[in-house]
Amino acid sequence: MLDVSSIDLTAPEPTFELREVKQPLALATTRYQNWREATGHLPVGITVGRPRFVRFSYETIPALAPFELMRGPLAKVNDVAIERKVYFARLKVYESEILAALQELARRYPDTPAALMCFEDVNGGEACHREWAAEWFGKRFGWTVPELPDPADAAPRAARKPTAQKPDTLF
Repeated sequence: MLDVSSIDLTAPEPTFELREVKQPLALATTRYQNWREATGHLPVGITVGRPRFVRFSYETIPALAPFELMRGPLAKVNDVAIERKVYFARLKVYESEILAALQELARRYPDTPAALMCFEDVNGGEACHREWAAEWFGKRFGWTVPELPDPADAAPRAARKPTAQKPDTLF
């Protein structure tokens, strides 16, 4: 796991120097709930844990999982700007491992595009590390990594349980 104490969380978001790297396989992103075999994409999980509801097998790229945002001192942070900085720092540190994992997938599944999957509904407006990974692939390597459209038979997003507001107090 990345040492988050070395990241200046008050600094501006990092910029990325474009590096010419041939894209080993076509990539897209989607949520676990939206992946369908009919798309022809290899499902690839990029999450810290395995979702209980998933009944299909999939590959994983742990280097793309946001461990620092799920465990340790930043696990309870709810600030997209900070989360982005931490995740981009992770991508910088694990860049060679990420590229090696993608090359290995391309070797094992020739001519098969991959769908990088996590939980958030980015088509519904939620911020998510998979869209930040897609952004990083574009800025760092010049690759285009689109979000797959929601399938017609996708289940509607479950409503989140409301959280109680703390009452105002005089003390």
